Amino acid sequence: MKRLKPKKKVKKRKKLNFPTKAVLTYLKETSAGLLDLSVDIIINPGKIIRDAGFYSNYPSLVSIMPRWMSSLETNSSFEHKNNKIYLTNKGRIKIIKSIIQEKNNNEKWDGKWRAVIFDIPEASKHERKFLRMELEYMGFRLLQKSIWIYPYDIEKELLALLKLWKIDFEGDIRFLEINKIEDDNDIKRYFKL
Repeated sequence: MKRLKPKKKVKKRKKLNFPTKAVLTYLKETSAGLLDLSVDIIINPGKIIRDAGFYSNYPSLVSIMPRWMSSLETNSSFEHKNNKIYLTNKGRIKIIKSIIQEKNNNEKWDGKWRAVIFDIPEASKHERKFLRMELEYMGFRLLQKSIWIYPYDIEKELLALLKLWKIDFEGDIRFLEINKIEDDNDIKRYFKL
């Protein structure tokens, strides 16, 4: 009977798990043109590493820079073209949603309600369902069938998201600013105001 030799273990190259979320947070804090969709956001990895303090968290980053660049290029939030790395629409959407979440957690309420009302026909029910899901995900509260309410001013962010989603919403979507809603204690409790 022949003895089989144990197979040699091949060392796998450790996958680089660079903090994409940290890069998106850095872009959120430093990109003035984020909501202006006509502005391309170009990522300068060296600048991000210097300015965002990645050297202290990843001291060997310089030696792994090519692998880090490669991981950014394969992430759906970024796109490599013309020897530059750009923020994609998917990346912008993530950042804008985090801006909305931040407002929800940190902003002081000014006493006004913001509402999104819409009338999207039955023929576009998938778009209507998508809009409802996204409003709920961002923290809006359903007030009535197609009236969603929110305590903070996020009109610019929401308009940018509507354009980025590239869904041709049939019907009508409007934004309202409401000074008073009678008997709104339940809504205030919901938003912890």
